[in-house]
Amino acid sequence: MARKISEERIRRTGGERIIFGIIFAVFSVYALSIILTLLWAFLQSFKTNLEFWDNMTALPRNWLFSNYIKAFQDVTYSQTTFFGMLINSLWFAGGSAVISVFMHCVTGYVFAKYKFKGRGIAFSFILFTLTIPIVGSLPSLYKMIFDLQINDSPLFLITALGGFGPNFLVMYAFFKGIDKSYSEAAQIDGAGRIYIFAKIMLPFAIGPFFALSLLTFIMQWNNFETPLLFLDKMPTLSSGLWIFKTQAQYESKETIYIAAVIMSILPVIAAVCVFGGKIMKNVSVGGVKG
Repeated sequence: MARKISEERIRRTGGERIIFGIIFAVFSVYALSIILTLLWAFLQSFKTNLEFWDNMTALPRNWLFSNYIKAFQDVTYSQTTFFGMLINSLWFAGGSAVISVFMHCVTGYVFAKYKFKGRGIAFSFILFTLTIPIVGSLPSLYKMIFDLQINDSPLFLITALGGFGPNFLVMYAFFKGIDKSYSEAAQIDGAGRIYIFAKIMLPFAIGPFFALSLLTFIMQWNNFETPLLFLDKMPTLSSGLWIFKTQAQYESKETIYIAAVIMSILPVIAAVCVFGGKIMKNVSVGGVKG
């Protein structure tokens, strides 16, 4: 009997190794394709336009570092310079990430740890709203923002206070898995609900919080549709470069455009390098030993 159990464990372990090997191979190929694409773009950013169209796979004959200087000078939109668009991208992506993920922590915690009337109906309604395409809610969102007159203003960040979305499900599942012994012990000591959430539960979620914040930051950094619609006078790098792309095609500034794109991804790479290790160290949840 014991031999059969051990053989089954060996079979399962072997199958898991095969699955993990396939997944590792797929992600390795995906990562390699991204690295090669970035390397290709980096090399093209030092070429002249004639060089670029003559041979897109060759190394630059003359390394034109001036393309990066010209990118700062030429990439403008709505009287906003490259540096101004960088600042707009930072507050838009960073503010949206922190505010939205914090609200997802609040709503996820409430639905995971509290029982109240209508909780099941509300949860089902939230799941239903996740199936509605973004385009379906865009007209109402457009009207609300312009009625509130928060377009072309940092106040636009209040739209990140929704608290419901895919990240809500992640935080709901996370808080659902935390043992209630922590909150019960704090309640015995006289701690209130806000104290329990802020001082006990939220520190547990620091790993998922940083991970989701980083992913949301990257998503919003690359988001060009929203700034084009609602932040026309405060363009971000993504929206400004999207507009400049058409200009680059007509004015033969493709290599300058590529140089600007390379510079625009540096903050994202820096954020991953700085916070990536901290995220991997904090993604575990403590447990109660008994």
